[in-house]
Amino acid sequence: MKVGIIGTGWVTEKHLAALKKIEAAEVVAIAGRNQDRAQELAAPFGAKAYENYLPMLERESLDAVFILLPPHLHGDLERACAEHVGAVLIEKPITTSMEQAQAIHETFKRAGTLVSVGYQNRYRESVQRARACFTESSPGIMANGWWIEQMPPPSWWRRMDQSGGQFVEQCTHLVDLSRYLMGEITEVSAYRTNGFMTEVPDLSVDDGMVVNVRYASGALGSFCTGCFPLAGHALNGISLNLSTRKDRVVFETWDFAGTIHSGEGEITELPGTEDAFLVQNRAFLEAVAQKDGGKILSDYEDAMRTLAVTLAANESAREQNGAPVKVVNFNNS
Repeated sequence: MKVGIIGTGWVTEKHLAALKKIEAAEVVAIAGRNQDRAQELAAPFGAKAYENYLPMLERESLDAVFILLPPHLHGDLERACAEHVGAVLIEKPITTSMEQAQAIHETFKRAGTLVSVGYQNRYRESVQRARACFTESSPGIMANGWWIEQMPPPSWWRRMDQSGGQFVEQCTHLVDLSRYLMGEITEVSAYRTNGFMTEVPDLSVDDGMVVNVRYASGALGSFCTGCFPLAGHALNGISLNLSTRKDRVVFETWDFAGTIHSGEGEITELPGTEDAFLVQNRAFLEAVAQKDGGKILSDYEDAMRTLAVTLAANESAREQNGAPVKVVNFNNS
């Protein structure tokens, strides 16, 4: 199966390492504005490096394309991919505006494009095992998460107009998992703080945010994000706690290893050591081969629901002074 890659950043390395372990995957082309970097990544695969994605799409006969770019660079390239290839995997977040996301979604629907979005943590064994805790008779009641880590180095990340801020770009993983396990979020209210990182040039994202959410079930949640820590910060930077009456599920660190604490006092370990990119990418390519999206755990419309929550939080914090904001409803999409 011939695969093309658009993007040459850190996450591209993760995807390429996973694709190298999938026998059916043949990476034949990598496109990136940094030609030296594209050639560096392409060389181990014997792939061709392109400076622009359009010539790659036009010249290569691709079965699937991986779109691995920052959120502000979406739009035209999705339309081009829909015209030239039948399947795409897009890294989260899918864009920085609901209007653009809706337009891209309509483009993919018209073209019949098979789409997977890179919420790879859904595929982890720890998450799949934890799903058994959340049932109709034992629903989630409370969620609490935080993502407090040192600011990532790319210059686009610190700009609100390019990354959407930390809640959109990073904490989206926690929001997405809480939706996956506890159901849809219908309302958010958020506060932000700034002014603690005066040494950082061109900074327009918030230093930190606190976001409260209400789920359709009546459950409640609270998320804290912060990019203010200096190197060596002692806090555990990533954590998600989800509680039912019977169980409390705890995920920690980037690997999302976890534990289930039951009402009977039993503690069950949830390993998080497997390569989630590998599991996700294998499921995507199997879906492409079988022309069946059943193995894809986050399609484009589902990712739009997570984006809607994170953008509503930005609206509450930046435009409504913390007042509640209703999340866009896609029931009729």
